[in-house]
Amino acid sequence: MRRYSYQNNKKSRKEKIGFFTAFSVCLVAVGLALWSTYSSIGGFENSNIEESTYVAYYTPTKQVDSPLTGVTVTEEPWEETQQYPTEYVSEDEGVEISSSLENSIPAYTGENEKLQTMLQVSASLDYPIVSSEISKEYSEKAVYNSTMGDYRAHTGVDFKALERSQVVAMCDGVVEEIYTDSLYGIVARVANGNFSVYYCGIEEDMNISEGQRLSRGDVIGKVGIVPCESKDGAHLHIEVKVGDKTIDPLLIISSNE
Repeated sequence: MRRYSYQNNKKSRKEKIGFFTAFSVCLVAVGLALWSTYSSIGGFENSNIEESTYVAYYTPTKQVDSPLTGVTVTEEPWEETQQYPTEYVSEDEGVEISSSLENSIPAYTGENEKLQTMLQVSASLDYPIVSSEISKEYSEKAVYNSTMGDYRAHTGVDFKALERSQVVAMCDGVVEEIYTDSLYGIVARVANGNFSVYYCGIEEDMNISEGQRLSRGDVIGKVGIVPCESKDGAHLHIEVKVGDKTIDPLLIISSNE
């Protein structure tokens, strides 16, 4: 009887230990399950928050063409803070170039000066001989001179004529001087206001004298020889000057015909 009671107590103790062990395992399992679930829910919520923040930041809430309202934009006055260099050096040439417009772009005044000079001639000009045929035109660029065998500017106009053809005054004026030039022969300079007409290559026995006042068409003399252009045949060389600047006589004649 006592042996049976001892065995029953021993069995009951083993059952209790087994129960508590199983219960502990269940608690641990439940705890692990709860922790895992909590972690999953927390991570999901965090990822949703980050994703929603990213989407809210990058996804426009309005169409591109829709007017934006409820936002006030204040325009700040724009100030140019870029400082441009005042000069630079060309890499290819090594030449210093100034950025100043006045220094970098030279004023081109050649054509303006010619026009201003021509406008100072207040009188019109007639042809100096009966024939108006031109044998050589005005040229500031060097052209070939067959007599001198070189290239030089031709700052006058050559009117083709027969030897001893009559030469007449192209405009009113005063005979300022008559002289002999080694290149252009006998020259008569007739002044009218601020310009002068040079009649070059006239025969010596002319009809005028220094200080004489001439009217348009008055006879000056006859066609002679122009030494520096003798191979060009008989002709009259005419130059027009305003001060020390020559102009094309044909421009004055043609503009006043």
